[in-house]
Amino acid sequence: MDAREFKQRFMPFHRRLYRVGYHLTGNAQDAKDLLQDTYLKLWQKRDELRTEAMTEAYLVTLMRNLFLDQRRLKHIDTSEDIEDHTEPPDERTLDAQIDAQDGVRQLETLMDGLPERDGKIIRMHLVEDKSYEEIEQNTGLSQGNLRIIIMRTKQKLKQQYSKLTKTWTH
Repeated sequence: MDAREFKQRFMPFHRRLYRVGYHLTGNAQDAKDLLQDTYLKLWQKRDELRTEAMTEAYLVTLMRNLFLDQRRLKHIDTSEDIEDHTEPPDERTLDAQIDAQDGVRQLETLMDGLPERDGKIIRMHLVEDKSYEEIEQNTGLSQGNLRIIIMRTKQKLKQQYSKLTKTWTH
Protein backbone atom coordinates (compact mmCIF):
# COMPACT_ATOMS: atom_id res chain seq x y z
CA MET A 1 0.00 0.00 0.00
CA ASP A 2 1.48 3.34 -1.01
CA ALA A 3 0.98 6.68 0.78
CA ARG A 4 -1.87 7.73 -1.50
CA GLU A 5 -3.86 4.56 -0.87
CA PHE A 6 -3.06 4.77 2.85
CA LYS A 7 -4.50 8.29 2.99
CA GLN A 8 -7.60 7.27 1.05
CA ARG A 9 -8.31 4.37 3.38
CA PHE A 10 -7.60 6.01 6.72
CA MET A 11 -8.16 9.75 6.22
CA PRO A 12 -11.95 9.44 6.65
CA PHE A 13 -11.32 8.25 10.23
CA HIS A 14 -8.86 11.01 11.11
CA ARG A 15 -11.29 13.38 12.82
CA ARG A 16 -12.98 10.61 14.79
CA LEU A 17 -9.64 9.18 15.93
CA TYR A 18 -8.45 12.60 17.01
CA ARG A 19 -11.57 13.05 19.13
CA VAL A 20 -11.08 9.62 20.71
CA GLY A 21 -7.44 10.50 21.39
CA TYR A 22 -8.46 13.80 22.93
CA HIS A 23 -11.02 12.06 25.11
CA LEU A 24 -8.43 9.52 26.29
CA THR A 25 -5.59 11.95 26.96
CA GLY A 26 -7.42 15.08 27.99
CA ASN A 27 -5.31 17.54 26.01
CA ALA A 28 -4.66 18.46 22.42
CA GLN A 29 -0.92 17.78 22.25
CA ASP A 30 -1.16 14.30 23.76
CA ALA A 31 -4.11 13.54 21.49
CA LYS A 32 -2.03 14.55 18.46
CA ASP A 33 0.85 12.39 19.66
CA LEU A 34 -1.45 9.42 20.21
CA LEU A 35 -3.03 9.92 16.79
CA GLN A 36 0.43 10.10 15.23
CA ASP A 37 1.44 6.88 17.02
CA THR A 38 -1.74 5.20 15.76
CA TYR A 39 -1.06 6.22 12.16
CA LEU A 40 2.57 5.18 12.52
CA LYS A 41 1.51 1.73 13.74
CA LEU A 42 -0.93 1.45 10.83
CA TRP A 43 1.73 2.58 8.36
CA GLN A 44 4.25 0.06 9.68
CA LYS A 45 1.72 -2.76 9.31
CA ARG A 46 0.03 -1.43 6.16
CA ASP A 47 0.86 -4.46 4.03
CA GLU A 48 -0.30 -6.95 6.65
CA LEU A 49 -3.68 -5.34 7.40
CA ARG A 50 -6.80 -7.27 6.61
CA THR A 51 -10.06 -5.64 5.57
CA GLU A 52 -11.24 -5.61 9.22
CA ALA A 53 -8.57 -2.99 9.86
CA MET A 54 -10.42 -0.56 7.63
CA THR A 55 -13.25 -0.20 10.14
CA GLU A 56 -13.62 2.58 12.64
CA ALA A 57 -14.01 0.09 15.49
CA TYR A 58 -10.66 -1.55 14.71
CA LEU A 59 -8.88 1.81 14.54
CA VAL A 60 -10.42 3.06 17.79
CA THR A 61 -9.43 -0.19 19.52
CA LEU A 62 -5.88 0.12 18.17
CA MET A 63 -5.66 3.70 19.47
CA ARG A 64 -7.07 2.73 22.87
CA ASN A 65 -4.58 -0.14 23.19
CA LEU A 66 -1.67 2.13 22.26
CA PHE A 67 -2.87 4.62 24.88
CA LEU A 68 -3.06 1.93 27.56
CA ASP A 69 0.39 0.60 26.60
CA GLN A 70 1.88 4.09 26.86
CA ARG A 71 0.29 4.63 30.26
CA ARG A 72 1.65 1.31 31.50
CA LEU A 73 5.11 2.22 30.27
CA LYS A 74 4.98 5.50 32.13
CA HIS A 75 3.68 3.74 35.26
CA ILE A 76 0.56 5.86 35.34
CA ASP A 77 -2.43 4.46 37.18
CA THR A 78 -4.85 3.26 34.50
CA SER A 79 -7.65 2.72 37.00
CA GLU A 80 -8.46 6.44 37.06
CA ASP A 81 -11.65 7.44 35.34
CA ILE A 82 -11.04 9.52 32.25
CA GLU A 83 -12.85 12.84 32.45
CA ASP A 84 -15.21 14.07 29.80
CA HIS A 85 -13.61 17.04 28.06
CA THR A 86 -14.88 19.80 25.89
CA GLU A 87 -14.61 19.88 22.11
CA PRO A 88 -10.99 19.55 20.95
CA PRO A 89 -9.38 22.18 18.75
CA ASP A 90 -8.80 21.56 15.03
CA GLU A 91 -6.25 18.87 14.28
CA ARG A 92 -3.37 18.72 11.82
CA THR A 93 -3.89 17.19 8.45
CA LEU A 94 -2.77 13.66 7.70
CA ASP A 95 -0.11 15.00 5.33
CA ALA A 96 1.41 17.06 8.13
CA GLN A 97 1.39 14.05 10.42
CA ILE A 98 3.14 11.85 7.87
CA ASP A 99 5.71 14.62 7.32
CA ALA A 100 6.20 14.83 11.10
CA GLN A 101 6.74 11.07 11.28
CA ASP A 102 9.38 11.32 8.56
CA GLY A 103 11.02 14.11 10.54
CA VAL A 104 11.04 11.96 13.67
CA ARG A 105 12.71 9.12 11.77
CA GLN A 106 15.36 11.50 10.45
CA LEU A 107 15.96 12.85 13.95
CA GLU A 108 16.32 9.30 15.30
CA THR A 109 18.90 8.62 12.59
CA LEU A 110 20.80 11.75 13.60
CA MET A 111 20.67 10.69 17.26
CA ASP A 112 22.11 7.30 16.28
CA GLY A 113 25.11 9.15 14.81
CA LEU A 114 25.92 10.95 18.06
CA PRO A 115 28.79 9.90 20.31
CA GLU A 116 27.61 7.09 22.60
CA ARG A 117 27.49 9.16 25.80
CA ASP A 118 25.67 12.10 24.21
CA GLY A 119 23.22 9.81 22.43
CA LYS A 120 22.43 7.98 25.64
CA ILE A 121 21.89 11.21 27.57
CA ILE A 122 19.72 12.89 24.92
CA ARG A 123 17.56 9.76 24.59
CA MET A 124 17.04 9.61 28.33
CA HIS A 125 16.10 13.29 28.32
CA LEU A 126 13.94 13.52 25.18
CA VAL A 127 12.64 10.02 24.52
CA GLU A 128 12.40 8.49 27.99
CA ASP A 129 11.47 11.86 29.57
CA LYS A 130 13.78 11.31 32.52
CA SER A 131 14.56 14.10 34.95
CA TYR A 132 18.06 15.49 35.38
CA GLU A 133 18.23 13.68 38.73
CA GLU A 134 17.45 10.33 37.11
CA ILE A 135 20.00 10.91 34.35
CA GLU A 136 22.56 11.94 36.96
CA GLN A 137 22.00 8.65 38.79
CA ASN A 138 22.36 6.65 35.56
CA THR A 139 25.44 8.41 34.24
CA GLY A 140 27.27 9.72 37.31
CA LEU A 141 27.57 13.16 35.70
CA SER A 142 26.53 16.28 37.59
CA GLN A 143 23.30 18.04 36.65
CA GLY A 144 25.31 21.06 35.51
CA ASN A 145 27.31 18.92 33.11
CA LEU A 146 24.13 17.21 31.93
CA ARG A 147 22.46 20.53 31.17
CA ILE A 148 25.45 21.63 29.09
CA ILE A 149 25.66 18.29 27.25
CA ILE A 150 21.93 18.33 26.53
CA MET A 151 21.96 21.94 25.36
CA ARG A 152 24.94 21.36 23.04
CA THR A 153 23.54 18.09 21.73
CA LYS A 154 20.18 19.73 20.98
CA GLN A 155 21.98 22.53 19.12
CA LYS A 156 23.99 19.98 17.14
CA LEU A 157 20.86 17.99 16.26
CA LYS A 158 19.02 21.17 15.21
CA GLN A 159 21.88 22.17 12.93
CA GLN A 160 22.13 18.73 11.36
CA TYR A 161 18.36 18.49 10.97
CA SER A 162 18.26 21.94 9.41
CA LYS A 163 20.89 20.87 6.86
CA LEU A 164 18.84 17.77 6.05
CA THR A 165 15.61 19.69 5.56
CA LYS A 166 17.36 22.23 3.34
CA THR A 167 18.54 19.43 1.07
CA TRP A 168 14.98 18.02 0.97
CA THR A 169 13.49 21.31 -0.16
CA HIS A 170 16.18 22.19 -2.73
